[in-house]
Amino acid sequence: MGKLILKRVLLFFGLLLPVIAFAEETEISCVICHSGLSGEIVAAVDQWKRSIHKSVGVSCPDCHGGNPDSMENAMDKKAGFRGRPKIEDIPALCASCHADVQKMRQYNIRVDQYAEYKSSVHGTLLLKKGDTNVATCVSCHGKHEIRKKGDPLSTVYYANVPETCGKCHSDKQKMKPYGIPTDQLDDYKKSYHGQILYGKIKGKNPALAPNCADCHGIHGATPPGVEEVVNVCGNCHSKTAGYYRESPHYLAMQEIGVPRCVDCHSNHNIQFPSVEMFTGKGEGRCGACHEEGSLPLETAKEMKELFGKVIISVEEGEREVKEIRSSGRNIDELLLDIDEARGMVTEAITVTHTLDPVKVKKLLDDSVKRLDEISYVAKEVRKDIKIRHIAFLGIITLILIIVILLLLKLRSLKYL
Repeated sequence: MGKLILKRVLLFFGLLLPVIAFAEETEISCVICHSGLSGEIVAAVDQWKRSIHKSVGVSCPDCHGGNPDSMENAMDKKAGFRGRPKIEDIPALCASCHADVQKMRQYNIRVDQYAEYKSSVHGTLLLKKGDTNVATCVSCHGKHEIRKKGDPLSTVYYANVPETCGKCHSDKQKMKPYGIPTDQLDDYKKSYHGQILYGKIKGKNPALAPNCADCHGIHGATPPGVEEVVNVCGNCHSKTAGYYRESPHYLAMQEIGVPRCVDCHSNHNIQFPSVEMFTGKGEGRCGACHEEGSLPLETAKEMKELFGKVIISVEEGEREVKEIRSSGRNIDELLLDIDEARGMVTEAITVTHTLDPVKVKKLLDDSVKRLDEISYVAKEVRKDIKIRHIAFLGIITLILIIVILLLLKLRSLKYL
């Protein structure tokens, strides 16, 4: 009985195999034909084979149309063959799948990208003004070798996004009609954000650094409006944004449009802030807006002086703690105290966005108190170490005296 069932199962699959083979051949008949050609067509086939589309069963007819079941009618327009899609048709073509909830649900992919794209600068220029010079889906994701965004080889992998955007935005000819500068990518690479993204700052996680899409949006890419800047920056710097909203700067921004985050910190070439920003007339410095002798500038100078003293105290505290490390004493608690004092200084720098010197001074005073405690403990430890050294030398000296006396005694006994 068992052998009979086995024979029937084998017979069933034996009959089914030609059907499966035919289905597979039909599905990839475009590939079979185009693989025998040369140039760009073959390259497209090779790229598709490495794509996420190929792995989930999306093949040539899904994008290009046509009848893959017949070589003669493969490119028949009656069969829906569209060949190379027109630039203005690409977003809607991609959306025919990517805006379909049922199709995308199984992959957990958002279905609002097309709606976002239509609201973007790119989409508005393409769909409303017929400007085919702008970016479409394929400009960023590629045409045939479309990979998952988590794939390091993908053009939209987080570390590759700046270069992908830079393909167009660093092109002077492409940007000329729009009056857009082409140095953003170079500026970004020199910025603190860019340095983190490219792994040039030790201890910082590149995956957490913002790229172009984090600030401008992904499919709805548009430069932030005047009142949106603080919200965009606040996505990462939420505490700083909260303090900024408490300040006179925020009220001024609502009334006249400045100063925004980018007016002090720049937009693409953002550098790590320092206390030097409180003085001077250069770009991003307090003196660039406030006149010499004005109350805001005098307050800024006062805060710079306070920060300067505390930063020196932190450095001295670190040096004192390191000096006693070699003693063999457990200094873990002191190191934690140093970190806490440094954290208070960092918090105080963030609080400067309130423009309230009282709040800033309180945090700095608390930091100084903690540093004074650290300094006191460090001095006591050094004093204890010194006493121990003296005691040790005393004991060694006493032992040497005793040894010398014993040797002299032995020598005197020898001559008796």
